[in-house]
Amino acid sequence: MKKTCKKREHKSMGKARHEASRLAIKYGVPYSFFLCQKCKKWHTGRVYKGIVEPSRRIFLKGNPAVIGIDPGQAGSLTLICASKIEIHDFTDTITAFKTVCCLNDKFKVKFAIIEKVWFWENEKDVKSAEVLIRNAQMWETCLEINRIPYASYSPATWRKGLIMKSKRTKKGYIEKAKELFPKYEELFTRHDRAESTLIAYRALRHVEAGMPVEI
Repeated sequence: MKKTCKKREHKSMGKARHEASRLAIKYGVPYSFFLCQKCKKWHTGRVYKGIVEPSRRIFLKGNPAVIGIDPGQAGSLTLICASKIEIHDFTDTITAFKTVCCLNDKFKVKFAIIEKVWFWENEKDVKSAEVLIRNAQMWETCLEINRIPYASYSPATWRKGLIMKSKRTKKGYIEKAKELFPKYEELFTRHDRAESTLIAYRALRHVEAGMPVEI
C-alpha cells in the first residue's frame, strides 16, 4: 500500500522553501518546510509553539504587529503584520474582546493606536456621544487586559502627514487606504474600515521610528 499524506507536496527542497516564504508573507505568521517521514516528500506548514517557537519570535521581532482602532458607532479594528492585514468590524463587546485576545495570542501585538473621541462644543446628540465614549472605553479595556501598549491619538494627530486636509472625507480615507494597500482594496467598502487601517499604518510608522511603546 502506497504511503501518502494529505499535505501539499513539493518536488524539491528549494520549492518548499520558496512556498514557506511566500505563505509567511501572505498570512503574516511564520511557515517552515520539512521532509515528511511518511511519504518522503517536501511539505510546508505553520510554525507553532514548542521546538520551533524561537523561529516564530524571530519572525515577529522583524515584523511587528500593530493595531488601529476606529471606535465609531459601527467601529472597526485593523491589524497589520508584515504584508498581512486583518479587519474586524465591531459587533458586540464579547466578540471584540475575543478578537483582541486571539490576535494578541497569534501575533504578540507590539503597539496599538485608538482614535481619541471628540465632540463639537455644545454637542446636542447626547446618545451618539454616549455610544462613542462607551465604545472607546470598551476597546481600551480589551487592550489593557491583554497588556497591549497603546496610545489615544486625536483625529488631527494620526492624520497629520498621512492624508491631505482636502482628502479628509469618507471617500478620501477609502482612496488613501486603497493606495497604501492595493492588494486589500476589496476590504475597504466602508470608511471606518479605511480609517482603522490608516490608524494601524500610523502605529506601524510609530514602531518603525523606534518611539516608546511601553505599557
